[in-house]
Amino acid sequence: MKERILKDYFLNKTTVDLLAIDLKDGQNKTGFDTTTVTIEHLLESGEFEITIDYLIRLCDAVINGKLTMTDLNTIAFALITSEYFTWDSDSTDGKRIETVICDWDNPEIGFDLTVNNVKLWKDYLLTGVYKFDNKSLKQKK
Repeated sequence: MKERILKDYFLNKTTVDLLAIDLKDGQNKTGFDTTTVTIEHLLESGEFEITIDYLIRLCDAVINGKLTMTDLNTIAFALITSEYFTWDSDSTDGKRIETVICDWDNPEIGFDLTVNNVKLWKDYLLTGVYKFDNKSLKQKK
């Protein structure tokens, strides 16, 4: 996965189809419970601020079948580990962004990556009402 292509997607400079191609095989299972994610980091100076609108576009792409749940998980991991992509965790919007990205990155300990849940995350991004509850969490053994 290349940060450049993700940035270009956010800026409407590339299509969701090209983003999906770039994400293909971005995760490789290397052990029973180990996965490697390959990310080509952007080496530009400065920062690129993630907005709610960008995440809503990702939700729409998943809901419309253009991106997979694995793609969404890969993007979340890339955003969290990036030194280039940022968001203001102290702002109301930034807290929503951070919550959603962390949820997408951690389905093993949080909420499943499903189309219905992506719709709930989209609604949360739009309204600020978080409709997930502990009953929705996976039952861990």
